[in-house]
Amino acid sequence: FFSELTHNQPKSTNKHIFNMRSFVSFAALLLAISNVNAFAPSATHRTGVSSLKMGLEVGDSFPTTALKTWGVSGKNAVIYFYGADDAPSCKKQNSAFDSKFDDFKSAGVAVVGVRNGPGAKGVEVSQKLVVDEEDAVRNEIGIEKDFFGFLGGRETYVVNSKGVVEFVFNSQFAPEDHVEKSLEYASTMKKPAFSFF
Repeated sequence: FFSELTHNQPKSTNKHIFNMRSFVSFAALLLAISNVNAFAPSATHRTGVSSLKMGLEVGDSFPTTALKTWGVSGKNAVIYFYGADDAPSCKKQNSAFDSKFDDFKSAGVAVVGVRNGPGAKGVEVSQKLVVDEEDAVRNEIGIEKDFFGFLGGRETYVVNSKGVVEFVFNSQFAPEDHVEKSLEYASTMKKPAFSFF
């Protein structure tokens, strides 16, 4: 098929078709050698095992400075990392957390959304939204970028009042699942002796 096109088209079009074929071949090669499961949802908890390497794992300590700065030190908290307030999937995720805010509050769990400076567009939601300047925390805990480095990783952590990660969920393309899975887990957590809600 391509050979027929190249023989019947002007030379400038031939070059375009060749470049397109090269691009398609290159993309297919990248997909073949990459971890196809990188886009599949993945969750871990105290007894779970994940095949996908995420920034922090269950049992790891969340950076203390970030917990203090974001006002959740000593609290059970859901901390979710996303891209930008105005990106369609991020809007869905923020709206879903907003709609379940009272459920998290009833469970004694604070909710914090984290994006970088350029991603902050001033959205109004019930949960606390913070800026991770120059992705300092994202880099410290090792959240990897998705889609060949084009998208910041979308990860959610459920952290207990001692700052220990108890549950992790990762899915770039299922933003609302972050809310459902983290609420499901957070509802089982023991409330701290002193609640600041």
